[in-house]
Amino acid sequence: MTKAEQAIAMHTKGSSCSQAVFGVFAEDLGLDPATAHKLSTGLGGGMGRMGLTCGALSGGVLALSLKHGNPDAVDQAAKLDTYARCSAFITAMQDKFGSTECRTLLHGADLWTEEGRAKVKEHNLTGKVCNAMIAEAVNYLESALQIEQS
Repeated sequence: MTKAEQAIAMHTKGSSCSQAVFGVFAEDLGLDPATAHKLSTGLGGGMGRMGLTCGALSGGVLALSLKHGNPDAVDQAAKLDTYARCSAFITAMQDKFGSTECRTLLHGADLWTEEGRAKVKEHNLTGKVCNAMIAEAVNYLESALQIEQS
């Protein structure tokens, strides 16, 4: 099973987009998967179900930061390098999907309301949008993080 397939399986079982994307890279990056899952919880649904930045992107930024981020304030070069890597990732995803905002990607659905969740279900947006974003993010990150496919 590829990492993208693993991430989609996690999402299908109830993990958020951020948990699915970050989670499949956790062990490769030296982080316990349960800790990664917990750490990325609040990023789901566009950050706390607010419909802001897509969780697949947030999970990807966490993975890029864990791999390349600066371990202290002194290493400004690593910080700027990580910013550049995150910017390239986000730009690639925006170019492919037209937006990086969860609510926009989900056709205006408010995930805090019953109506919004019903809209997502009725139009299969989880399958058409979320899983597509997850797969694309994971595929991009496998290359960017130089992690071999399973």
